[in-house]
Amino acid sequence: MSKSIIGRKIIKFGDSQDKVRRVPFGLGKTPGDLAAADKCIKCSFGNIPVIEEVVWTVPLPLTAEEATATFADTVNLLSGSSSVPGVASIDSTFLINGILQTDILTQGVGVHVFHEPMSWSSIGNAFLAPATAVAAPPSPDVYTENDVAHGALGATGGTTITDANYTPADFEWGGPAWKAGWNFINAYQFQWKTSQRELVLNELAADVSYFGSFADAEASGTSEVPIIEFVATANAIYRSKGSSTIFLPVNFRRVGSITTGGVNVGVFHPTRDFDLAPVTWGGLRWQGYGCRGQMYRPIESPCFLERGIPIGMLFVVQDAVHQATMLEALTINNEPLGQNISPDSNITAGNTITGANVMLEQTLDAVPALVAQQVNVSRQTFKGGIIKLGIKLKGWEMPGGWKAYCESSPAMAHLVSTKAAA
Repeated sequence: MSKSIIGRKIIKFGDSQDKVRRVPFGLGKTPGDLAAADKCIKCSFGNIPVIEEVVWTVPLPLTAEEATATFADTVNLLSGSSSVPGVASIDSTFLINGILQTDILTQGVGVHVFHEPMSWSSIGNAFLAPATAVAAPPSPDVYTENDVAHGALGATGGTTITDANYTPADFEWGGPAWKAGWNFINAYQFQWKTSQRELVLNELAADVSYFGSFADAEASGTSEVPIIEFVATANAIYRSKGSSTIFLPVNFRRVGSITTGGVNVGVFHPTRDFDLAPVTWGGLRWQGYGCRGQMYRPIESPCFLERGIPIGMLFVVQDAVHQATMLEALTINNEPLGQNISPDSNITAGNTITGANVMLEQTLDAVPALVAQQVNVSRQTFKGGIIKLGIKLKGWEMPGGWKAYCESSPAMAHLVSTKAAA
């Protein structure tokens, strides 16, 4: 399953998609038919066709290099590139992305941000990704320095509590995609520039975006999902991104410790308690009021875009705090925190300082004893999910005769703003 998902890039432009017959401006009537033109201009906004669109699909996580290249200070979904770092799929109706083949009269734009519809998390352990088939070590819910040192985790379970090849880990699916999407729309200004320097729109992306999935009462809920398929997918992505470790779900619970052979070691029992994780279906809802709660932002004066000229729609960063938080959510190493996260920069990863992070545990021996135990306070974080970004244009294809008529007719001059794209 994972192999069919990972490592594939699907790029579709207009030349590889079925042709969609669109109703042109004038509804097929002869140029000059005022009644037909009036029907198009006065058409309800919801019924105006979507002329062109481009959608990115981004599976998480990205490497730091991919994230900083693609989500830099300027993000251009309409760039002509067919290979964007970290973007697994580009679905575009353009023959050449961002270049129109026909003139269009644009009456609205959609800035769409969609993400994984579910969110859940689970604990586990990070294990050195094996190069060949091996028996997996036990993956307990918690373990101590004594457990590691005295072989409770087996030969592949690390040799010390600070062994980077085996560490406690957390896995989160969906949540990082929500976090990245919300911070994206608050980090960037959406700019639509025509005639080289004239701004049709210059608004915070959050104010013009349509954001899903939705936390409306009808669309959100809770249930449980088996996590193994998501873990397998995430591990395959992590391998493809050069990660040295993979995630192991919990399959043992620690119940205490005993003294055997003169040393203290943990006692565990097998468990399937972590096969299922509570999941929330839903998420953040639309935010932008420029869309009036709809999927598209209407523009006050219809804007004429000429074929053959790039469409000047960009996301330009305006909030460094949101941008940094977005990058942390997107990246495999939680840029700049690192994949192995400690509660504070001055707390050592394994807390091996003498006397630190030690508490007493009563053993399960026939004659109980109090034994000092020490645990690792750092966590490796694993993440997964999908975020989708899209730009869609609403308007009418403008045949040559109608274009000339609209530009020259006094009856239409007040209805059509003739502007060239940047």
